[in-house]
Amino acid sequence: MKKTSIRSLFISSCRRISILWITFFFNSSFLIGQSENLHFPLAVQKLVEEAYQRNPEILYYQAAIEAAKGQSIQAKILPYPEMVGYAGPWFSSPGQENGAGATGFYQEYEIVQPFFFPGKMNILKAISDKDGELAKLWLDQFKLSLRAQVVSLAYQLSAAELNAKATLEVLNQSKELIEFLEKRPKIGIQGLLDLRIIQGSLVDFQRMNREQEQLKKAVLSQLNAILGYPPDHPLSQNILPPEQWPAVPSLETLLESASKQNLFIKMRRIEIEKAGKVIDAAKFVNIPDFGLGPYFIQEKGTNNNIGPGVIFTSGLPLWNQNRGNIISSEARKDQAVSMFASTWRSIQSSINTRLEVYRQATDLLSKVPPSLLDRLRSAAYLAERQYRLGAIPVQTFLEMQRQYVSSAITLRTAQIDAATALYDLQTLTGGGWSK
Repeated sequence: MKKTSIRSLFISSCRRISILWITFFFNSSFLIGQSENLHFPLAVQKLVEEAYQRNPEILYYQAAIEAAKGQSIQAKILPYPEMVGYAGPWFSSPGQENGAGATGFYQEYEIVQPFFFPGKMNILKAISDKDGELAKLWLDQFKLSLRAQVVSLAYQLSAAELNAKATLEVLNQSKELIEFLEKRPKIGIQGLLDLRIIQGSLVDFQRMNREQEQLKKAVLSQLNAILGYPPDHPLSQNILPPEQWPAVPSLETLLESASKQNLFIKMRRIEIEKAGKVIDAAKFVNIPDFGLGPYFIQEKGTNNNIGPGVIFTSGLPLWNQNRGNIISSEARKDQAVSMFASTWRSIQSSINTRLEVYRQATDLLSKVPPSLLDRLRSAAYLAERQYRLGAIPVQTFLEMQRQYVSSAITLRTAQIDAATALYDLQTLTGGGWSK
């Protein structure tokens, strides 16, 4: 019993020393820098431009701008003039002094041009102009979000491809080792148990590979949908995040930039201004519009009476003060003000969260040697050869495989998190903080 315990302790110590030795050997030195400007590959820029040209939602926001322009033009156009005509015979009954009656013909024609009360057209045009400003901001915001989404998906696609290759490598290593052990004429109890351990770990590596292949297909489908292609359209899968990351300003600087440049904040301000003009328009409704134009009248009977003139029409603001619409407009302005405050709090929270994600991700990447994955990959092949020679136990071989796959997935996830957080910060600050 005591010998068995000492032997187990010795094997466990040897395994730990082996892992520590391999890890130390492949992590002896590293250097990673930061850059003030992040230059993304040309392939990413081409994908973004392609999305701007092919994405169908772009047309929706562009059409919204044209619709707002149409409303602004329409607000300056007067209504059609109205024409009114009266015609018919008339009959005058006999009087007491003159017993004879009289008949004749009467006609009257009026042309009335409706006019808005001075100032109404300017308010309606101002409201339409605000709609145009909102439509342009929505288009700019959509482009910013689309750019961030395209870059993130492009990086995810390449990362999933590399992770799938890494898991496939360890899969093939395990399969080859299983074939090697099965071909041995006499492997003994220890060899049989090692074989079963490797076969069991193979299932886990197959799961990892399946997950990465599924992720690659899902990301490819999403990116093709944004670009307007069929789900299985082939795209470049070698677009990797940069190894150098720019220094991001402080939280206070980012918040200051967002307060001035964030497109949603600009929208909320315009909505408040528009709501104020809608209130003015509702109050102007109390003042009636008027009409002005010429008329012509002819009365033909015993005599022929003809005369032109000028007609003026206007409503009388007696009981309808438009109070209900004014109250509704004021309530909508209160809603716009409250939405401004809510949007700003949400942006503050998002900037703080995304900044922390970026700092944590880049901090992790800065502490990792650039060649770590290549060294871990070489170490995994070294562990396989050493196990075949009987120099290390099976646990060391499997641990080296897991460390290689796990590190590859972790580091590439951190790269994607950093790139996504950076683009989110640029979007939240209205396109960047350097303006």
